[in-house]
Formats: sequence, structure tokens, C-alpha cells
Amino acid sequence: MALPKLNESIRYELEIPSSKKKITFRPYFVKEEKILLQAFESKDEKLSMRAMIDTIVACVYDTLNPKMLTTYDVEYLFTQIRARSVGETSNFNAKCQQEGCEASTEVVVDLTSVEIVQDNPKSPTIELNEEISIELRYPTYLAFINNYKEGMSGSEFGMIMVKDCIVSINTPDERITEWSSEEITGFIDSMTTQQFEKVTEFIDSTPSLQKKIEWTCSACNRENKLTLEGLSDFF
Repeated sequence: MALPKLNESIRYELEIPSSKKKITFRPYFVKEEKILLQAFESKDEKLSMRAMIDTIVACVYDTLNPKMLTTYDVEYLFTQIRARSVGETSNFNAKCQQEGCEASTEVVVDLTSVEIVQDNPKSPTIELNEEISIELRYPTYLAFINNYKEGMSGSEFGMIMVKDCIVSINTPDERITEWSSEEITGFIDSMTTQQFEKVTEFIDSTPSLQKKIEWTCSACNRENKLTLEGLSDFF
């Protein structure tokens, strides 16, 4: 007689932040947790990032195109899947902000209540001059993985990500959406500093995973406030 399968009926629902598409998902199982632990223990950042997106794809019941997921989509989806898999809270050692106080207090963070926040939204359409504009998108998670190299300078990595974020180049006569790597590099190199700053300002405005926490220092009783941001702050 065949053995029964566990937890097949467990389903949760959430919304992908960038597209607002509702999806259903399950917790990750032991088989996915093994892969995640191996990736995290390897200290290989790219391997860990790939393991997270593979886990998301495995746990989501709906059709999901990982190429379309932004960096903040993956942060949010993974946090919610992990919350339903391991536990809905995470313990965070918060250091007191009082000058001279070195005490840390354990703060329990509800992972199901984290939000995607955009502090300073920018228009995705950038007017470069009277005739040429570009349409941008937020960085995709797979582009981040594929282009990231350990030891790469921030400016070099930023230049590569700018290429990925350009959706179209628009003129009065046409909307251009296809180009070679050499062509887009030449186009970006021809920008003035002010034009390039407009592009990087949009990318810098990418929404992020955030949670505001408050706690009383266990040593000096000071009331503290802090905003956790990004996966590294939560886990």
C-alpha cells in the first residue's frame, strides 16, 4: 500500500507586490529546506539567492515567471513562505540607540506583518531631452543574480543593472525595445551626468521590504525605534 502524502491541502494566499497578482502557495517542505540550508551554509551569496527563488517557484501553485519578479517581490514572497514554514516570528537583537549604552534587547518581529514600502517614488519615464525619453523598470531578481560577481565595484554593478532596467528608448517616430549589448552601452555612455543621475534615482527608489519596530532597552530603559529593511535585517 502506498504511503500517504502530507500537507498537500495546505494553501495560503498573498499578492505579488509589483504586479498585484494574487497567488496561492504552500510552506516549504523538508526537501526544500535541505537545499536552502546547504546554500546558506556554503556562504555563497549567488547560490543562496538562487535557492530562494527556486524555493518560491516550487511552493507557488500558480504559474510564476521568475524572470518577471523584482528584487522586492522575491524578498516579500520568500519572507511570507518562510513565515508559514518555520514560524511567523523572527527574533532580532536590537542594539540600544542611547549614546554610551551597548546593551542589546531581543525583539520579536511578526514576519506576516512586514510590508513593501517605497519612500520616494519616481516616474518610470525619463525625459532625456526634447526628443528622446526612456522607459524604466525596477531591477529584476534574476538580473541581480546573473550580473552579481563577488568583488565587483558598486559603480560597475550599477552600470550593468542600468542596462537591465531600460525597457524602451522612445523617439518621436518609434519605440525601440531591442538592441545589442554594444548599442545600449554606447547609448548610456552618451548620457550627460545629469541624465544618468535621473536613471539611477529611479533605480534607487526601488521599493523594499520594511518593518518598523519599537522596544525598551533592557539596560537603560530608553524607548527605541528602528526600521528593519531587506532580508538581511530579518534573518
